[in-house]
Amino acid sequence: MKTDIKQPKTKEPVRLRFKKLSNNNLSIYLDIYANGERSYEFLHLYLIPEVTPDARIINQHVLKAAQAIKARRIIDIANGQAGIGYNGQLSRMRIHEYLLHHIENSKKTHRGNSYVTSCSNMYNHLAQYLGKRARTLKMRDIDLEICKGFAKHLKHARSYTGKPLSGVTAYHYFCSFKSMLNEAAIEQAIPTNPVLHMRKNEMPQRPLVTKEFLDADEVVRLAKTASTHLQVKQAFLFSCFTGLRLSDVRQLKWRNITKTDGILRYSITMQKTQEPITNKLNAEAIKWLPAKKGKPNELVFNLPSTTTIEKAIARWSRNAHILKHVTFHTARHSYATMALMAGTDLYTISKLLGHRDIKTTTIYAAVIDAARDNAIDNISQLYQTHLKQHPRIPL
Repeated sequence: MKTDIKQPKTKEPVRLRFKKLSNNNLSIYLDIYANGERSYEFLHLYLIPEVTPDARIINQHVLKAAQAIKARRIIDIANGQAGIGYNGQLSRMRIHEYLLHHIENSKKTHRGNSYVTSCSNMYNHLAQYLGKRARTLKMRDIDLEICKGFAKHLKHARSYTGKPLSGVTAYHYFCSFKSMLNEAAIEQAIPTNPVLHMRKNEMPQRPLVTKEFLDADEVVRLAKTASTHLQVKQAFLFSCFTGLRLSDVRQLKWRNITKTDGILRYSITMQKTQEPITNKLNAEAIKWLPAKKGKPNELVFNLPSTTTIEKAIARWSRNAHILKHVTFHTARHSYATMALMAGTDLYTISKLLGHRDIKTTTIYAAVIDAARDNAIDNISQLYQTHLKQHPRIPL
């Protein structure tokens, strides 16, 4: 005699629900119950009144898409409960909670203040894109569609001042987003980083930026021109021959400059990247150190506010008859381009500047190419001028 063994009924962790809207459309959402928590995910899919055959066909396709998302969520939950590809605690974190976790870890690994700031700004734009979902969406909910949508959002986003985000800023924010998801994949908060499945043209790209720099003649003119702020002049020209950023020149102390075997070197941890760097001081850089050496813990340069520095540099460069827009950072660009023109290879320059990625340094190669193009054009112009003065050239 056969006896039927009744299988226990299992409650579906994800169910499709419908919310009627004022226009009689039905908004489809997921009612999710997993790990003792209930949450709702609105799919931004809608059923329309079936007043025509076409409407019925459209609804069939919409329901099929909703069912596919539901099935994917059930698989995600099953994987999470089985411990496959997920760290349950991290995967259940809301995105803004994981970001704070990621920022704290970044501080511990010395990723630098600029990265932390970029992550915070990135999340502000991510929250704008997600809207109401920003506070409820969990790490395990991040998929390729969200990543593509965020990339598209950044391309047309505006800053807090209302101005469109620059291409460089959008690129850096998306890089921070990608980096956060890389870390999330390593920590198994998500199975894999969806950004890795995006095409290059779907992501914000770094635009080719023209870096303003001074040539050797312009640096000499500045050196010969008086400035109302002697320390600003000394610090700027010191940067021209070391490539240090303003933030690093500001924190430079006398104990950071040491002499070994008759060679002066500086050793600091860069403020922007938190990377340690040690380089030799060349003869020109040494010339622009203050004449009187202070105590080990005293600053080498006593500089005013950044605003005062930039105003002083603008006035000083005008007095030197330099028409370029010169800022303190121009000194760093000038150092890199002069090193390239002197024949130094890009890898060495990247180390001198403290770049983590040599891709950052390749920007200067484009600057040099432009300078070479200008030089070739100048030769042509010189020839044309000569031709006008001496029109008859014998064959």
